Amino acid sequence: MSGKDQQPLNQVHWLRGQRVMIDEDVASLFQVSLKLLRQRVSRNKQRFPPDFVFLPTLEEWQVLQQQADLSFKIGKGEIPMVFTEAGLLMASGIIKSDVAIKVSIQVINEFFEIVKRPNQ
Repeated sequence: MSGKDQQPLNQVHWLRGQRVMIDEDVASLFQVSLKLLRQRVSRNKQRFPPDFVFLPTLEEWQVLQQQADLSFKIGKGEIPMVFTEAGLLMASGIIKSDVAIKVSIQVINEFFEIVKRPNQ
């Protein structure tokens, strides 16, 4: 199964103690090309500090591949950018598409649902 066939929830992985998405999956989610996503992030570097977007180490990438059935990504010769939830929200603000707007609204709504929950 390729990343484009997966549901968004299946594209969320755990790395460095937080939920993350790989750049290719973010581009797919927003229905834009990977090239466009990377270009927008590059042109807006000030909006993407390391706690929003980072390059995993080779070891982290290998662990992600094993944990998340990312074998379809092996062999590209490069380690992808990884977006945290904050990075995903920021990316939705620089990608001009209806899907990005919907994702932004969904992320904000989910955040507020989590905040509203009583501590357990």
